[in-house]
Amino acid sequence: MRQTARRLAVLCSALFAMIAMTPAQAQAVEARPVPVTASDKYALKSVGAGGLYVSVEVDSTGEGETMLRARKAAATLEDLGSWEKFTLHTDDKGWSTTLRSEGNGNYVTTERNFTGSHQNLLRARGTTAGDWEKLQLEKQADGTYALKATTNAGDKYVTAEVQDPGNDAGLLRARGDTVGSWQKFQLVHLGEENASDLGGRPAPASPAPAADFRVMSWNVCANHNSKCGNHRVEGDPLGAQITSRMGTTAEAQQYRAVFLQEMCESQAKPIEAALEAKTGTGWDVRFAPIRFTVDNSSVKAARTCDNAGSTGAWKDRGSYGIGLAVPDANVWYHSYDLPSPQNKTINGVWERIEQRTAICAVLPAQALQFCTAHFSAGLATDDADGSKRREQAAELQKIVRSYTMPGYRTVYGGDLNVTPPDSTSTDLPKDVLTSAYAADEECDEGLSSTQPRDGRATKPLTYEDPSKNRSIKIDYLFGPSAGTVVSCDVQADAGASDHYPIKARFRL
Repeated sequence: MRQTARRLAVLCSALFAMIAMTPAQAQAVEARPVPVTASDKYALKSVGAGGLYVSVEVDSTGEGETMLRARKAAATLEDLGSWEKFTLHTDDKGWSTTLRSEGNGNYVTTERNFTGSHQNLLRARGTTAGDWEKLQLEKQADGTYALKATTNAGDKYVTAEVQDPGNDAGLLRARGDTVGSWQKFQLVHLGEENASDLGGRPAPASPAPAADFRVMSWNVCANHNSKCGNHRVEGDPLGAQITSRMGTTAEAQQYRAVFLQEMCESQAKPIEAALEAKTGTGWDVRFAPIRFTVDNSSVKAARTCDNAGSTGAWKDRGSYGIGLAVPDANVWYHSYDLPSPQNKTINGVWERIEQRTAICAVLPAQALQFCTAHFSAGLATDDADGSKRREQAAELQKIVRSYTMPGYRTVYGGDLNVTPPDSTSTDLPKDVLTSAYAADEECDEGLSSTQPRDGRATKPLTYEDPSKNRSIKIDYLFGPSAGTVVSCDVQADAGASDHYPIKARFRL
């Protein structure tokens, strides 16, 4: 990793080393660095406090330590610091949301057991997102939001205590029964935090140098699926699994990208360390969350991963999403929202549906760009007819082409959750990637002369009746048609995952 002061500050912010405590177990606040992620940032602006922004009092002590208070006057958004910035998270698919402070990396907690004037005070001290951290958003007619928390006295609206004196002036408490100006907040969108060293995508090398390198894509199944061996796993063992799939040290040193799906935010830095130990060179692991639209709002919150560990000793794993590992020569990366099905009622049930994402990074000196995505699943409650996956594929083509500065050679792919156009599988639709095959060359393309747009299976499907077991291809690596796919490998061994990794060597 590059050792500039700015880079060090950014990378160090993604370390997780906290043993989780329930709100009942501790009142002391334990600050932890904020994970680097391509997440949207928000600020809370209090209507009742005359437009003051809410700050997390990181330097306060005692019972008011890291309390939330409406106190910051800012002429522009650039005047806001980390104490005024939050990311939104959800562990119930958007029924509620949880605020995480950029100032100390902790989740905002409603202090249900406090008494007196600090009863139900909001403090940024939670090391996991539990019941005390959940807030429901209610969008008001004027576009502002009311925040509702569950307290020991029932549901209460968060209030900015405008009348309180001294250091308690403007503190946030969940105590309101109705919504007035003191209970209204503007949720100010601050944009996406990309952690790029440069503001815009830099120009590629010209002329583009020859390149011979390897890429791997693997859905590691480290999220919510309890049937996977990586459920609740932490970053170190996952990093060991990933690097073991890269072959010898010499082969691993030829990699320029690793695409990862269904990973957790806290795993990014341990995976990065494992890659560096394996190759002896610097790596960055970029992460982008998959989100849900929060009920009664127009905002999206990052879905949280299941915690690591066991009950009573949980370790927060942060958000769930996709990762892109690239050499630390990258100087720019960006995440993109993909068109996704919206929350809706299906068969009489209100279904909250994952909002999918893609992420890209560039290596300007090598004129290389790498992009990965995780498309909708195709379930009855998630793009059953394939219409959104067609839109996602079209958007991915825009990302790797019209959104990209001329001169870059792009390798892209991931878990695209569709079968190839020439597949003999009965799984539909098969036309989602037609344009990708027309424009670029897929890793396994041409393996069969009769089914050229097909390839080896990457996803085993198992059933109660073993005779119905089968495998399909839904993971892909596409490279420029002007280059050469020197080799493509799919080893039919999912390990602790439920996908086989797909690996390719490209020569451009």
